[in-house]
Amino acid sequence: KMSTLKNHADATSKTLTPLLIIPGFMSSRLTVQKSPHKTWEGKRLWFNIKAAGFNSLHRGGALVKNEERHRINRRLGDDAAGNDGDGASASASDGVEQSSEEMHQEYVRQMECKSLWVEHMRLQSDMIHEKEGFEARSIPGTAGVDYLAPGALTEAASYVFGPVLKILKSKGYIDGVNLDAVPYDWRIPPSVLESRDNYFSNTIKTIERLYKKSNNTPVVLLCHSMGCRMGHYLLNFVLYQMGKADGQAWIDKHIHSYVPVGAPHLGAQKT
Repeated sequence: KMSTLKNHADATSKTLTPLLIIPGFMSSRLTVQKSPHKTWEGKRLWFNIKAAGFNSLHRGGALVKNEERHRINRRLGDDAAGNDGDGASASASDGVEQSSEEMHQEYVRQMECKSLWVEHMRLQSDMIHEKEGFEARSIPGTAGVDYLAPGALTEAASYVFGPVLKILKSKGYIDGVNLDAVPYDWRIPPSVLESRDNYFSNTIKTIERLYKKSNNTPVVLLCHSMGCRMGHYLLNFVLYQMGKADGQAWIDKHIHSYVPVGAPHLGAQKT
């Protein structure tokens, strides 16, 4: 009997407390699942720096500056060409004009791409339903909350939980065993997340899976920003779905702690 107790104690001491991450507003990566523009299906939507036009369409960017010059030249017409010299200077001028025109065409192409990005991101006027023919969903698991724009040049500027996940995994945490995340489509309200995506019902299943795979160890809910409100909604959802007594028993059994980070518990200031 003593040997059995010792083995149980050793197993318990080696078990890491499972952790479930609930990210904040705009902190879940979204991908296009359905679109009338078939080349967009499967593309990362949030966040996609190139599609959103932030790479060179930002104010003061090369394409914007060229577009301003291009518009001025079009207003001035051919007067700016002048009679400044020989064929060599004319040839150089032609080269500049060609480069300017190429950049103008690239500007037009990127503006069209940016417009399509907005078209995929926007909701209908009720702020609940997506536009007909469009469907974007969150990328499941920790891959949906590490970096919004993965890549050697973009990770540093788009990290969410990437550095935290790296530290946790260095301490022995394993994806899907004692570590997971529940990203969501932050464009819509919690009630619609449940009716459309079964978000909270699926989160309950995720918690139960982490609990079982971690030797029946309760799960820590690590929530950030609006994710803190989502975590609070989840706990109340359990009480509502299971009933107050059974729901509280489930929480006591499966939830180790609720850890809010930067929580807007008092709401957000109206602007």
